[in-house]
Amino acid sequence: MTHTIAPFVERNKSRLIRVGIVCAILLVLPMIGVLTAEVSSRMSPVLIFVPIVALFGIMAVGKHIELSIIAMLLAAVFFRYRIPTGTASEIVISLVICAGCIGLWVVRMLVEEKRLSLKPASINAPLLAFMATVPISWVWSRAFRDALVHEVSHPLISVAAGLVIVLLPACLLLVANNVRDLRWLQALVWVLLGEGLIVLFVDLGAVWGVAPIRSLRTFLYTNGFIHLNTQGLLSMWCLSFAMALALFNRRLNWLCRSLLLVYAAGWVYWGFSLRTSWLAGWVPAFAAGAVVAFLHSKKLFAIALIVVIVGAGGYYWRTSFEAETEESGYTRLAAYEVNWRITSRHLLFGTGPAGYASYYMSYFPTEAMASHSNYIDIVAQTGIVGLFFFLWFFGAQAWGGYKLRRELRGQGVFAESVSVAVLAGTAGCVVAMALGDWVTPFAYTQGIVGFDLAMLNWLFMGSLWALRHIESTSQRISDRASQ
Repeated sequence: MTHTIAPFVERNKSRLIRVGIVCAILLVLPMIGVLTAEVSSRMSPVLIFVPIVALFGIMAVGKHIELSIIAMLLAAVFFRYRIPTGTASEIVISLVICAGCIGLWVVRMLVEEKRLSLKPASINAPLLAFMATVPISWVWSRAFRDALVHEVSHPLISVAAGLVIVLLPACLLLVANNVRDLRWLQALVWVLLGEGLIVLFVDLGAVWGVAPIRSLRTFLYTNGFIHLNTQGLLSMWCLSFAMALALFNRRLNWLCRSLLLVYAAGWVYWGFSLRTSWLAGWVPAFAAGAVVAFLHSKKLFAIALIVVIVGAGGYYWRTSFEAETEESGYTRLAAYEVNWRITSRHLLFGTGPAGYASYYMSYFPTEAMASHSNYIDIVAQTGIVGLFFFLWFFGAQAWGGYKLRRELRGQGVFAESVSVAVLAGTAGCVVAMALGDWVTPFAYTQGIVGFDLAMLNWLFMGSLWALRHIESTSQRISDRASQ
């Protein structure tokens, strides 16, 4: 009988994987029903229909998981519908797709490769260690919680916050290990730029008083299903890739490169002129743009720096400096001081995901303020252990990007542009983390819905390592062909 079953399993391995996942979903659905019973009055057919379609869509593209990654990118920017949880936080569809993709990837490794493995990368160790620190911090925070502290909301909030923090780095690993063809990277980049073009077209058209576009914008921002998600660091990534492609990809014709520069200028206008007071929105984009300019030409960087300091800096000083200093300067420093009262007593593993909010409300509710800083949040939630691995990861990410940039320097192709854009985007993320929580969203500011645009950062940072693996494979094939 064994001799009969083994060949059957080998011939139908792919189908058996799909059947197994379907069975797993059918087992999980009743649990989802129980968890959502409290919000049954708010449930609609879409609530049940969308997750099922998303999960079965993930299975359908099991052989090309890259399609699901593109679906995550589209859902993050355009898809408004969210799954109610009975709390202020709701589950976004990009998170559902991401979790499904990661689950499918793990199942495929276990069934087909018989082991869990990652492609070699210097970011693997710190990233996996940071991901492991999150559940440890959750357990630790409850084992050593102060006796006077009480939970300010449903206990599942902290679990969901921890899940979001873990899923975001997992998204990077998903992209780094599953995008194996340069054409898929090209598709991801051009889909991003296409999304950005739609955002610019709608927002700028409405600002400039084009009536049909203003009506379209009103519809997009008021309907319950589709919208334009312009928060987070979307502008930074659009600006970085547009500039990098225009300045480094010599295979593009002059017209395309000129249009990309106009596109980048549109994002500068969108971020600075229309959202002057939103430092966390335009400063990271300016930082990323400065890195791209510096890597292309020191003279271009110097000119851009003078323009920013004299022009943009002078305008900002005249219009918004005092108000922004009050709101984002003194206020944030006060928030850091309040946070340190708690964090200083829980330095090793922190207060757990979303944990310090309970301490705030128990000890000094009238002084409770969100830190609006990923650095503060990471050490407050996961302690110095989590912060160490987190900073180690960003150091490895930046160094890996710099090395790949050096290897591809002067080639004038798409791959070189991606290496420059991701290195610049990483620098922008480092800046953004000091100004907000757009890289790992905090549960009581952005909530779970913050996964939508935080995911963009991890997805495109992962594209750097996918590109490195693609280039390494191409080099090995070239070496064998020349022997």
